[in-house]
Amino acid sequence: MSSQARWIRWILRFLVLVGSLAAVLLVFEGLLSLTGVAPPMLHFGSPRFYQVDPDLIYSMRPGGAVDTNTAGLRGPEVEQTVPGPRLIALGDSYTYGHQLDYASSYPALLEQMLNREKASGDPVHVINAGVPGYNVDQAYALFTRQLAGLAPDAVILIIEPKDLAGANVLFDLEDGELVPVAAWKNWIYLQLWLRTHAPQWVKETNGYRFILGRLSGSDPFWALPSDDLDHQAQWQIEKIALLVDRLVRTGKRDGFEVVVVNFPDRPALRFGGDYTKSTYFGLPVSILGPRGNEHMETLGEAIRSTGAHYVDAMQIFLDQDYGATELDALYLEGDPHMSRRGNAALAEIIADEVLRAVPVERLRAR
Repeated sequence: MSSQARWIRWILRFLVLVGSLAAVLLVFEGLLSLTGVAPPMLHFGSPRFYQVDPDLIYSMRPGGAVDTNTAGLRGPEVEQTVPGPRLIALGDSYTYGHQLDYASSYPALLEQMLNREKASGDPVHVINAGVPGYNVDQAYALFTRQLAGLAPDAVILIIEPKDLAGANVLFDLEDGELVPVAAWKNWIYLQLWLRTHAPQWVKETNGYRFILGRLSGSDPFWALPSDDLDHQAQWQIEKIALLVDRLVRTGKRDGFEVVVVNFPDRPALRFGGDYTKSTYFGLPVSILGPRGNEHMETLGEAIRSTGAHYVDAMQIFLDQDYGATELDALYLEGDPHMSRRGNAALAEIIADEVLRAVPVERLRAR
């Protein structure tokens, strides 16, 4: 057989292969159009506001939102050499201030309160490092990557029931020690990557939407220890305690205090602090299952054992004995996130603890 004939034969085989694959894809696309494709939950998946991040799974795109600075954080620019005391507020959308202007977020209100207490010297600065959807793994990784060098006087970390539900895994446990997990082993990373890099013609196919939908909420590389809620919660508690312990040790070395705040979860608060009622945005899905109260109590004890300043804002809210109308006013309508009034109440609680952890006399000395 001549060389030319062999080339023709290989080309024909290649065309048959490509044609077969195209036929399979067309049949698949047709079946999906007939059966209907449910729109996927694009969790923190908008390339306009978020970007894939090899260290954090995803991060806010600098300048993506109106008040996102060049560091990819909410609020004014973060300056390395700004004079005066500095606090860093880590957390998720509860810290970020979901659906509120920046001035109504608890870090901005906390800054105002502390500066009213500070009669002299340079003003206190509170950096809002809350990123929607982040858990403790990501908050810790964000701090170590780009915030630890800012010489803070205090680091404030918000925790809540969803932190025990697995999800965004950047650390695993091996013989009681933290080991890193690659950020790309997460469905949010994969989904956001596809939304960012897939050609437009691919995005218009049912197959693309089908893949995105199947990624949502999945564990594609088995980063979670199991599907059992209790096992996940126990695993997360151990991890969170080790991460907070790392923060505390770093703080002792670098001169900052660590304040961990248990956020008043709205569904649990409505039932007198019952964490078995904690759900995802009102969906009939229990975050922690029937042992939710036990898990949250164990988490609080684990954090206290690290030497961090622990503030149970849930219990403080319960002690206020809010009526139904007063309670609803602390949160956005039909939403677990706080209103400006709720953020102000939370900021006041945190301000009291910050002033105990970092006395105002020390703040004045900076």
